[in-house]
Amino acid sequence: MPRVPKQDSTISGSITKKGKVLEGLKLVERAIEISGSWPGRLKDDEGAPGGLIELPKAVRPIIIGDLHANLENLKSIIDHENNRVDLESGRAVLLFIGDSVHDDRTGHMREMAGSIAILDYILHLIVDYPRNIYYIRGNHDTFDPLLRKSGIAQGVEFRRAMVAACGEDFTAAVGRFFESLPVFIIANDFVMTHAGPPRGGLVREEIINIKRYPEKYHQLMWNRVNEYHGNPSPKEYGERDVRLVLDLLDVARDVQFIVGHNPLWNDGGKTGVWMNVIGIAGHHILYSGSGSRAPYFTRENGQLLVKMATELLPEVYSYG
Repeated sequence: MPRVPKQDSTISGSITKKGKVLEGLKLVERAIEISGSWPGRLKDDEGAPGGLIELPKAVRPIIIGDLHANLENLKSIIDHENNRVDLESGRAVLLFIGDSVHDDRTGHMREMAGSIAILDYILHLIVDYPRNIYYIRGNHDTFDPLLRKSGIAQGVEFRRAMVAACGEDFTAAVGRFFESLPVFIIANDFVMTHAGPPRGGLVREEIINIKRYPEKYHQLMWNRVNEYHGNPSPKEYGERDVRLVLDLLDVARDVQFIVGHNPLWNDGGKTGVWMNVIGIAGHHILYSGSGSRAPYFTRENGQLLVKMATELLPEVYSYG
């Protein structure tokens, strides 16, 4: 089996287990094909890859939060402790919570070279480890002109930069890759989605056929936790929504509910993790990008816990 790619080049070749070199458009098309057949990905009612993955039990999860173009943090996580060895042996799986692209640091939000580089790296991971890399869609995994951060249309900026670097056909394929991604993972001791539970809950059938439920699809990628305990807006969720989703999915109430997306005002940019958010036991926010200590969740001795892949001091104090 090939080793995890270390190259920093943009859209370079990926050597598959059969020794075939994939580049550019073929690389993305292969990643789309693989994403549709990830172990545990259920088919929707039309026979297409659905929005839900039921993770196989016999693997160790390595759950990675929003990276926002920080490739070095991703590499640090892969190289931390036994992660690389377990990935190569098939004992571990990388689970991306979405939003690996679009630098979120003030003064860097229009810089797209880092987004292209990290996407390249992740596509190679998917192709080289087709049964051990999972990626769920975040709100930044798009070229949508409506996506804005601090007034910057990052979706538009990303598309423009990618067309210039890689061409229209490649860029269109990346758009299809984003559209192909699932939005929810259920494991025996945790569930994860990018932003949070939709208000009013949802059941397995709705997640599997998520494209039929555009409002819930949107909420899974965009909702924010209601930190102030007042009346939530239509864009916010609270403990009741977390508990309702767990009940409707018929999982144990002590299953951990892990998300990204939300700001981590509580931690001052020190770690990138907010455990038991606003007092919701078992509900955690994970951010693995710039200013964090490259945190990730994993399972050790039967327990789900968080680890830090780097001791570097944070450089920024805002999250998106």
